[in-house]
Amino acid sequence: MKTKTEFRIVIALDLSLQSGRERLDGFYRYADRKGNWEVLIVPNVEESSGKMVKSIVDSGIDGAIAYGACTAPVIDAIFSAGVPVVAIDRLHHPTRHAADAYVLSDNRAFGREAARYFDSLGRFAAYGFVPDPDGREWSKARGKAFMTAVAQKHRDAVVSEQQGPLSEWIASLPKPLAVFAAFDRCAASVFDACRELRLTIPKSVAVLGVDDDALICEHTRPKLSSIRPNTVMQGFMAAKELDRILSGRGTKGKTIVCTHLGISERDSTAPIPPGARIVREVNSYLEKHALEPIRVTDVVAHAGVSARLANLRYSEATGHSIQEELVSRRLAEAKRLLSKTSWPMTRIATRCGFKSPTILAHLFTAHFGLSMSAWRTCGARGPDPIGEV
Repeated sequence: MKTKTEFRIVIALDLSLQSGRERLDGFYRYADRKGNWEVLIVPNVEESSGKMVKSIVDSGIDGAIAYGACTAPVIDAIFSAGVPVVAIDRLHHPTRHAADAYVLSDNRAFGREAARYFDSLGRFAAYGFVPDPDGREWSKARGKAFMTAVAQKHRDAVVSEQQGPLSEWIASLPKPLAVFAAFDRCAASVFDACRELRLTIPKSVAVLGVDDDALICEHTRPKLSSIRPNTVMQGFMAAKELDRILSGRGTKGKTIVCTHLGISERDSTAPIPPGARIVREVNSYLEKHALEPIRVTDVVAHAGVSARLANLRYSEATGHSIQEELVSRRLAEAKRLLSKTSWPMTRIATRCGFKSPTILAHLFTAHFGLSMSAWRTCGARGPDPIGEV
């Protein structure tokens, strides 16, 4: 019969993941100091059966540490022993069990760090978050913190969480695009979508994951940048708190939060080239003000560079000048108004930022090969007035 100073401890982790092995390393860094813990490892929670774990539990255990993603049979078997349990991350499966203590990642800090990091690379036209496909709480916390931080810093940017098929969602967002994925395997799926869309990483889409799993990060093309959780510390703190509980010094329901260790920068993220920044600034300004009586000098002033440099970089990226882009946006709106309203030409010209209907009429015919009146006749789709807007 074992003495009061000897303890049998079960630890259930997913050792197929680098994070699981690092947590086990942290656990042993504490447990090896004790000298009186017999450790029983459940090595792969996805393949371990509840029956196998139950046989270990029935042989007698004094405490347990369980990763939150353990299968329901494993969790049920561990809790059936009625011994203290420390959970690393919240228990994911629907369960009535409550651990005696929790060691959690600071998921909100991960989201804020992702936003800060992308900000250090430059300003993107859009920022996206790819969540865990199972919609787990830790993923939601990362995404919410990321999108909130980005929205507060870049009020003009598009901020979006993935909706629908990944490829369609990525294709719908302006570029350059910064994508923060809930974890590295989600980030790898972004690579697949970009390859399908023929989008270059990181030139068109910068990608950042979480976990810094070398087996994934070092073998994507290009290599994946990723936030490093302090998983070794999670394992260490779980063992330490279990020891406190076994010795009567622990606090029921205690939560311990471990933050990250920074970012492992690889090739999937890179600073935005100055030329791309200028194009983004020009398009952002035109999106808001193209229909106002502005001039190219107003656009250039917003970009914060000389007119020569702004036009050069914009032409290199788009194949046309800023003036041509301004006119194109105004003519597109004029064409829409001709089809959807019965407004007179003078009103349409004013609404679209032209000094006179004569200038509009000349440019319209030159671009579309039809007069405005001819377009109205050909392009009309029946009565669908947009009112006095």
